[in-house]
Amino acid sequence: MTSEAPPLPRPAEPSSPDAGGLPTGPSPRHSRVAVIGAGFTGLAVGLALLRRGVHDFVLLERADDVGGVWRDNTYPGVGVDTPSPLYQLRAMTNPDWSDLYAPGHEVQDYARRLAHSTGLSQHVRFGADVHSARWDDADAHWRIDTPLGEFTADVMVSAAGLVADPKLPDVPGLREFRGPVFHSARWDHSVDLTGKRVAVVGTGATAIQLVPELQSQVDELHVLQRSPAWIMPKPGNPVGRLARRALAASPALTRMQFDLIYAGAELLAATRRSRVLRDALTRVGRRHLAAQVPDPELRDRLTPDFDYACKRPLVSNSYLPAMSAENCTLHTGGLVQVDGDTVVSGDGTSAEVDAIVLTTGFEVGATAPIAHRLFDAQGRSLHDHWDGDPRAYLGMTCPNFPNLFLMQGPNATSGASSTLLFSEAQARYVADAVCRMADEGIRSIDVRPEIERRWTARIRRRSARTVYETGGCSSYYQNAEGVNVVMWPANTAEYQLRTRRFRLAPFRAQRGRTGSGRPLEPLRPVRLAATA
Repeated sequence: MTSEAPPLPRPAEPSSPDAGGLPTGPSPRHSRVAVIGAGFTGLAVGLALLRRGVHDFVLLERADDVGGVWRDNTYPGVGVDTPSPLYQLRAMTNPDWSDLYAPGHEVQDYARRLAHSTGLSQHVRFGADVHSARWDDADAHWRIDTPLGEFTADVMVSAAGLVADPKLPDVPGLREFRGPVFHSARWDHSVDLTGKRVAVVGTGATAIQLVPELQSQVDELHVLQRSPAWIMPKPGNPVGRLARRALAASPALTRMQFDLIYAGAELLAATRRSRVLRDALTRVGRRHLAAQVPDPELRDRLTPDFDYACKRPLVSNSYLPAMSAENCTLHTGGLVQVDGDTVVSGDGTSAEVDAIVLTTGFEVGATAPIAHRLFDAQGRSLHDHWDGDPRAYLGMTCPNFPNLFLMQGPNATSGASSTLLFSEAQARYVADAVCRMADEGIRSIDVRPEIERRWTARIRRRSARTVYETGGCSSYYQNAEGVNVVMWPANTAEYQLRTRRFRLAPFRAQRGRTGSGRPLEPLRPVRLAATA
């Protein structure tokens, strides 16, 4: 079944909703660039545009605050699982992380400070959920339908995010469960779980952080595991006030810290292709498991049957001890049924519970919701163009979708290093493309189909030799045929090199009207001051 584009709506004057934590800035009906989303990736695009002197853009954010995943995820124990110095924009570093793995509220605070201090908050329109966006060939711009009315833009950038829309399991009886049921990304803070019997569905990156927090406060904790993950020791430790002041005072020290951690992350990322490295890290994971789980039967059920790095390895010093606690029970085979107040797992075990917490991931890859909302000039959605097989040149551009850039698109993000390294590289590329189009009087570009096909074939050949496809696991990285359509199959530096500047040759270009003039006064790099 194909997605049909809704008819192009009539323009409407935008109204100002309650903007929540940040002011809603002025937003004309037409902009040179419209960015979907004001999470870190959307902010990276805005910052890259400002640094190139482009001020005519709008960030369309469906919620009432910036921050994206860090605004949405407020579950107990939430924090980064990438070292904090990597999880920041190089154009605006933050010397104030309290820990090597910062808690979620610090990351969200960083996003807000970034938006305020650079003036990006004045470009955000909150409550502007993109219902649909369609390329108008006659006017050579995008027409974007939102609750605030219609926006138009010469160039559109989708920074909707990889983990923006929770994935809910289709399990018999779940809707009829009489107690609280909520996804970890939509945490219900009105529900007190103290002393309750709670089921946690899923054992991915969220559960690793959440389970230890819940185990210490609930009466019974039932963890329903579909497949275990490789869990490594977490080297996190507090960063003292003096260290933070030193980092704030010395950009060179900040760069040195980043470079050292980046080198370590890239070494770990090499496991995607290196059997020797995978075997070495598998031994580390097995030793960590043996040291923290004394029961051999439980240890066996917590041991993955696939290669290290086939799915994203996790870091924790508290999850495995929590799983060994007396009030915690592991059920394998995932959640298969809910019968009244009883959750039933694939291994045939069951438990009566008072509440169910879903840590079941997000709609990504072939099921990315934003692909259902982007339409070409003929009204065919990007989802239908892909037909279950996402692909894009450099992970950003698709044939027949002029002036559209996808952030963290197909095969353009990392499962080992920081996703923000890819976001900033893509943001610089987009800003370069916008300026190049303005300088040369180009009204529209779309990648040549043969270029996209050759790029995809090259990426697929390289992916086929990685652990993402050979490691014996099923993951959200893959499409229905088991092909990796999410992760970049090489090192981050190569992707940054390939996107260091926009090249016109791979694109079909039409010259003509170029929209508004290019403002000057580029933004200078900014460093946030330490607050401790």
